[in-house]
Amino acid sequence: MARLWARTTTFDSVDVGDELPILVKWETGDTIMRFRSLVCEDGDVEPENNGTDDVDGVGLASQAVVAYVTELLEKGFPLQAIMAKGSSLAVKSLGVVKPEDTISLSGWVTAKHGEGNSNIVECLVRIENQDNVAVAEAVARIAL
Repeated sequence: MARLWARTTTFDSVDVGDELPILVKWETGDTIMRFRSLVCEDGDVEPENNGTDDVDGVGLASQAVVAYVTELLEKGFPLQAIMAKGSSLAVKSLGVVKPEDTISLSGWVTAKHGEGNSNIVECLVRIENQDNVAVAEAVARIAL
């Protein structure tokens, strides 16, 4: 299996099973609150999140996960393809990221096919904490 790199990835060079680069982030109370402040007004609690916040209300905002997944995808695909018409990203929260957690993002190509006038590459991205517990998953469709 090959590891994808944004400067060389094309539809023809991608194969099912190819791995995305790995991205590691260290979360602190400050980074979590910074992302939270981007989407919440006046210190309000995070918008509806299906009960995934921990007891003291400090969980990783879904916008942070989207930003991290996008950063990971940029390491594997050209930005213009990630943002292209026909590309999409769906993130599912599976757990809580707490201050001082180290999270790692990894992924792989699950499918590739033509769809209308676009060539689509589908990827699954897994986000795990330092205990190898999945805290989120993302499905990305990249129009190359």
